Amino acid sequence: MNISGSRIARQTFLLFGSQLILVGIGFGIKTIQTRWLGPEAYGLYAFFASFTGFAALFFRLGFYSSVQVILAANNNREREANLLGIGFLIALSTGILFSLFILLSSMFIDQWFDVSGLGRIMSLVAPIAFIVPFRMMISAMAVGSNRVNLIAVFDLFAKGLFIAILLLLALQSYLSLTLVILFNLITQIIAGLFTFYLFQPTFRNQKALFHLLLKKTKKFGFNFYVGTTANQATFKIDELLITYFYTATLNGFYSLAIVLCSPMVMASQALSNSLFKRFSTSDRIQDKVLIYNFLWLMGSLLALILVADELVAFLFGEDFFQVADYIPLLAVAFLLQGLYQPFNFLTAKSQGKAIRNIALIEAFLNISGNLILIPIYGVPGAIYTSIAAKGIHLLGKIYYYRKYLSSTHG
Repeated sequence: MNISGSRIARQTFLLFGSQLILVGIGFGIKTIQTRWLGPEAYGLYAFFASFTGFAALFFRLGFYSSVQVILAANNNREREANLLGIGFLIALSTGILFSLFILLSSMFIDQWFDVSGLGRIMSLVAPIAFIVPFRMMISAMAVGSNRVNLIAVFDLFAKGLFIAILLLLALQSYLSLTLVILFNLITQIIAGLFTFYLFQPTFRNQKALFHLLLKKTKKFGFNFYVGTTANQATFKIDELLITYFYTATLNGFYSLAIVLCSPMVMASQALSNSLFKRFSTSDRIQDKVLIYNFLWLMGSLLALILVADELVAFLFGEDFFQVADYIPLLAVAFLLQGLYQPFNFLTAKSQGKAIRNIALIEAFLNISGNLILIPIYGVPGAIYTSIAAKGIHLLGKIYYYRKYLSSTHG
């Protein structure tokens, strides 16, 4: 499996390059939002993103990962188009359920988290909130069909349109929390329709494919869903707990630190996504993949620590200086997260139970650590928990990868 000078390398650089562009657009979006909304309103926006992102994890129901794995093992173009069709139908169905959940939650959210006025906004945008889990299916289908460039197409279209609208509203002095949330969702819907066109799904033989999907979900997808949902949900619960025990403003600072650290993992994810279809037929992870990934992450860690103060001051202004305090430790958690990205190999091999076991252990650490440490230490408590949990996740992936190699190679 040669990754240098190959289609894999081109896909990786294309996806990572587009992600870097997205990072630049994202920083532009955050700069406009923070400077025009201020710490308090931006905190409410960050909480809305945290809450919807957390809730969406539960609506995949094991189908999303099953679609991805079935697509990766498929080599028939006509069948692929039909699989993409059923993927879109499932995404639409779960998206509608998600919209109903957001509408119901809007009646209680102000009382639960002391975020005055957010419930009214959530009830307004609930009908179009279906796009939040839809984005996850687009990613699953793009990775499974080895068309990872469509992830970049969706994100670039959505964020490019979003920042253009934000600039227009800011220039007209008409930027508000409601409009920021509303247009964030609308631009994703427009991008989703365009990506749907590019995928060119068909809707033939859907009944038989749905039965195949159910079978795969029972054998693999549900185990994967239970593990990853428990893991990701408890990982994201830190933002909800920070808001609950402290303020939405403090959670806004924490979320901005996450935004600044997240690019260091993007190259690792781009490489792993580009390799996913190849992993389904490979017998191991190539050593070069692990070495290149490690070198990139270490370089990113050092660079981020060195420029943290200047970057925060330039992007967000003096009202957000506290964000820089969280970056050095948070970058360590992202380093560990990046190191286990190539072990996505286990997903391509349908090792659902192994992934479930790792994720459940990490989930236990996440929820116990956050519940104990956040009330005591605040945001640093959430970061300490992330470092411990991501470290355990990495060790678990290494253990099950070696176990897989032993079982297949003797």
